[in-house]
Amino acid sequence: MPGSVVACYTGPAGTSGVGRCAPGTQTCRPDGFGYGPCAGDVTPAQERCATPEDESCDGEPRCAQPPPWARGFGGAGDEEGFSIASDASGNYYVSGSFRGTVDFGAGPLTSAGEADIFFLKLDPSGSVLWSKRFGNERGDRGGAVTVDGSGNVFLTGVYTYSPSGQGLDLGGCPLPAYDRAYFVAQFDPDGNHIWSEGNYTLESPSSVEQISIDAHGNIYVLYVVNQNVVLAKLDAASKALLWTQGLPGSPSYGASLALDSAGDAVAVVGTESSTLYADPRSFLVTKFAPTGDVLWQRTFLSGSFESDGRGSPRAVAINAEDEILLVGGTDGTIDFGGGVLPVGFVLVKLDAAGEYIFSRPIRFGHRMVLDPAGDVIVAGRGLAKLDASGAELWSIHFDADVQDISLSPNGTVAATGRARGAVDFWSGPIAYGGGYTDAYVATFNPPTTGDDDDDDDGSGGAGSTGVGGAGGGSAGGDPPATCAPGSVVACYTGPVGTRGVGRCAPGTQTCLPDGAGYGPCVGEVTPTVEACVTPEDESCDGEPHCPPQPPWSRGYGGTGADEGSSIASDAAGNYYVIGSFEGTIDFGAGPLTSAGGQDIFLLKLDPAGALLWSKRFGNVLDQTGRAVAVDGSGNVLLAGTHLTNPMTGTSFGACELLSPDNGESVLVAKLDPDGNHIWSQPSVSPGAHTLQPFKDLAVDALGNAYVTFTVMRNSASTPSLVKLDAATGSILWSQPLATAVPGHPDYQHQRDSVLLAIDSAGDMITTHSAISAVPSCPCVHQFTVQKLTPTGGVLWSRQFGPAPSTPPEAGVGASAWAMAVNAADEILVTGHTDGTVDFGGGVLPAGPVLITLDAAGEHVFSRSIPFGDTIALDPAGGIFVAGNGLSRLDASGNVLWTSDFDASAKDIAISPIGMIAVTGAAEGAVDFGSGPIPHAAGADVFVATFEP
Repeated sequence: MPGSVVACYTGPAGTSGVGRCAPGTQTCRPDGFGYGPCAGDVTPAQERCATPEDESCDGEPRCAQPPPWARGFGGAGDEEGFSIASDASGNYYVSGSFRGTVDFGAGPLTSAGEADIFFLKLDPSGSVLWSKRFGNERGDRGGAVTVDGSGNVFLTGVYTYSPSGQGLDLGGCPLPAYDRAYFVAQFDPDGNHIWSEGNYTLESPSSVEQISIDAHGNIYVLYVVNQNVVLAKLDAASKALLWTQGLPGSPSYGASLALDSAGDAVAVVGTESSTLYADPRSFLVTKFAPTGDVLWQRTFLSGSFESDGRGSPRAVAINAEDEILLVGGTDGTIDFGGGVLPVGFVLVKLDAAGEYIFSRPIRFGHRMVLDPAGDVIVAGRGLAKLDASGAELWSIHFDADVQDISLSPNGTVAATGRARGAVDFWSGPIAYGGGYTDAYVATFNPPTTGDDDDDDDGSGGAGSTGVGGAGGGSAGGDPPATCAPGSVVACYTGPVGTRGVGRCAPGTQTCLPDGAGYGPCVGEVTPTVEACVTPEDESCDGEPHCPPQPPWSRGYGGTGADEGSSIASDAAGNYYVIGSFEGTIDFGAGPLTSAGGQDIFLLKLDPAGALLWSKRFGNVLDQTGRAVAVDGSGNVLLAGTHLTNPMTGTSFGACELLSPDNGESVLVAKLDPDGNHIWSQPSVSPGAHTLQPFKDLAVDALGNAYVTFTVMRNSASTPSLVKLDAATGSILWSQPLATAVPGHPDYQHQRDSVLLAIDSAGDMITTHSAISAVPSCPCVHQFTVQKLTPTGGVLWSRQFGPAPSTPPEAGVGASAWAMAVNAADEILVTGHTDGTVDFGGGVLPAGPVLITLDAAGEHVFSRSIPFGDTIALDPAGGIFVAGNGLSRLDASGNVLWTSDFDASAKDIAISPIGMIAVTGAAEGAVDFGSGPIPHAAGADVFVATFEP
């Protein structure tokens, strides 16, 4: 019955009505064809220890507190745990550094050279869920780690740009650096990379001490550079640097950071107040507003001139009342406000305005964390629990250094650091790798406030766990059956009126085994975008063909030089256009502005010429869009050139593409039909100094990409071909197409593109130019056509140019400008001749030419044509050539019609419905037959379509 409602539940049997879990409803569709999805049901989720709810729907709203445990991680090198954080479910994230090979529990990791960063996740019982390594052959160091309220994990550290030209790759793209830099990265709970940024400063930081996230998601980073401590704030949305503040004093010791409820940042650092003869140390506490302004500052100065390291703060924390707690060491001369305390570790408490509350000696003072009850846990070479007044409640000792501690929502305290042996953390000795130091993670269960526990065994008496209620839910069980288990009904989720039209058909829904509603609609076929190249009616509108479109033209420009370089059509008749622009240009979706000089643009237009989206790719250097192609899945591949250095790259939706070289590189990227990044390759031309123009990018039936270009090195040019993997964009192979052509006074050959096409067998056909070896110019030019196998082996090669007896002063010979392969695997090449070249059918007069070869490279015919700048073929074998106009030729090269226009065509695409689309550059309001296009200034981009 349309609109009728049944109860449903998609969670595991026996969990409905337990804790927060509850059934939802399914509604019969308006046409009576099946039930919609189950809406409103609440199913089990991972237990969040910090809440009173029973999210897992197991009848116990609290997280169990596992017994204490300890893990050692090490090998023959030097390992250290630096930072640890806990999430809402009691899992732990640990960062640190290691050398050599270490198995953290998820398989061995090996450093790339010097120290690398490790990053672990452990469950509440200490089992390693995953482990990761980040680093290159230079030294890298893990820094602070923290978890936000959504369970995302933030990792910091420092890295060094490697001699091989790569920065640190954290799962996105290599991060830039001139030398040493710090990074910030975000991961999901499974360790998947979300984003990473580096090189926030041109200085060379030595460590990142702490990271904190405020309520708005803004990121605070405390780092050390040249023995100075700097506080930086990053924007939550853009990750851009908002401000930095250097903390006074140099050199600095023992920096720490905490945020209060108002979002103010409190930073503490130990400094030396330099004099001519001595360096007394002091505690310096500074509170910053969210804007970076200093709200107040307090200094606690040592009266000693002995530099023994005891006058240094170690950690800061802020309680629920925004009171500030500091721990550190004193040399016995510092008065924090209540009198001088003896040598050793101290706890100092200030109010939110920085006024003194109390100070007292404590057992340990390297690290600190506060529990929800206001008690204080401090660590050093042991662990102690203090009440809110600083009185010690419990303590244990162990023979290891603590670098960080974290409090789990279940009350467990976890510590990480370094150990120099098989240390017993009161839960049994850890495994020890035998190197200089090993990293460790150890947990402890201090007694809760009010427990009687005189044992010093680390378990601390977790207290009574009890049996929790069901979180306010019912007595449990499943909802009443609403359908006969296993019964089947017809269903259809597509638009009304499309069922049974074209390829669209209904599916079925099956009643769940417990009778609590129907499962998903299975087997139905709903409308999709019409694929113009098939006879099916994919859109289910009763018309299996794409509708014809009248010709149209579009002009896009600004005050700079703009040009469309390449155009391609997909199966639905949409067009993708790539090119270059300067300044600001609006393609119809809002203005795009180049970052520096010249940037790349990419457009998607629907069959009627309406803009679907536009994108800009570039940086402060120059980028040029050269070629675009569409693969069999509708994904878009693009190629171009960009000027790069190890610090400046180009982004296509992921991290910036950085090239290890200073110079021009060929880039290739793959996007989905909506323009979302799939992969990008920063340089398929390593070591290139200069790249000559290229315009061909080809895709084979498997989706692998091929790109050709000419590289200039040391005044010599080499035509090259590269194959890239469809899935990852990695280079499968790269090879030169000819030996390098030496530098020459005549550079005509440098203006010729290396052309590329793929035939039905997956073989590649390329053309490249050459220059005759004569001592002076004018020079005789020629070009070579060759066929290669998918692995790059040469099948045959044919050369075209003037006869050897032709004198050099006769002219430039012949050049190839464009190429295509037809259904019979015949090769069609357009270009230019000076009237001295016999291509196999006799010498042709000077001007544009078309040469056709069979699949074996033998001459079929050659003839003069109106234009030779670019070529495209339709499925029937029709030939279209363009330059300062467009011509249609028959399969024999005879001109059927010509349309002249005052613009320069750079590329042609033919849509599945037979429309011819052309792009290029126009220097005026050109009329392509559908009315004049708008013109801004100089050269503008144009896209125009023509009926065949």
